[in-house]
Amino acid sequence: MERLKIIIQPSFWLFIVAAVLFRQGYFAAMYSIAVLLHELAHYAVAARLFYRCKEIRLGIFGAVLYGDFADVQGSDRIKIALAGPLANLGLCLLCLALWWSWPDSYYYTEVFFTANLTMACVNLLPCYPLDGGRVLTGLLDKRLGSRALNFTKRCTVALSLTLFGVFALSLFTDTKLFALGLFALGLFSGVFTQGRQTYVKSSFAGRDHFFKKGMELKTLVFYKQSRLCDVAKRMQGNFLYQLTVVDADMKVLARFDIARLEELVVTQPSDTPLAKLINRG
Repeated sequence: MERLKIIIQPSFWLFIVAAVLFRQGYFAAMYSIAVLLHELAHYAVAARLFYRCKEIRLGIFGAVLYGDFADVQGSDRIKIALAGPLANLGLCLLCLALWWSWPDSYYYTEVFFTANLTMACVNLLPCYPLDGGRVLTGLLDKRLGSRALNFTKRCTVALSLTLFGVFALSLFTDTKLFALGLFALGLFSGVFTQGRQTYVKSSFAGRDHFFKKGMELKTLVFYKQSRLCDVAKRMQGNFLYQLTVVDADMKVLARFDIARLEELVVTQPSDTPLAKLINRG
């Protein structure tokens, strides 16, 4: 598996310098750790589901996991999205347990607890590109198909405009909700700055009309203990797929070309172990 890279962008150092100047260095450190652990949880689940993860970029507004996620949908999308907030909530429970067993630790971990709780709650909002928005899209995939993402984006735009309206009204009161206004702008811009993805299920048959424009070939790599249904779940989107089966030491045991893989998915029981297919030749 490709080693994950963690890239620290220049804007992150500006955040650290500003935090130190305003005597908030400890807060910045705890927030950064919470954000990084959040993304590492996404990575752990995505890698276990055999998605290619390339890097985590740490910037002034947080961290983002980048990888080959163009064909993620349904239950996989939900599992990967929930991993981050659940990791933050788990760290909150760890802090609570630590406070119970060692009360004095509260003074050192309160900021870390708050950072994780904030990360979890904000990211569970059903807004794209937050984790909650990805969960909502995953739940709607079966019903709306490729329209699920657009539906989530429209909901996000509506909520961001509503929040910005609340911020605008606050300008005429004694309490100015500048943080709410910035959050609303961040949500609104996130809808349009994230790359557009389409999720379309299709079989190899009948794809000739795509070939004129060119199609991307993807190689799926699975352990021999995996089942055929695990492979089929990854064969989503307008791509061509071939399969490589490896052992625990990543030694190649068998390769299946495009036509053979399509045939196996259609004709063999979904719970067939890949090791059995190797033995059949």
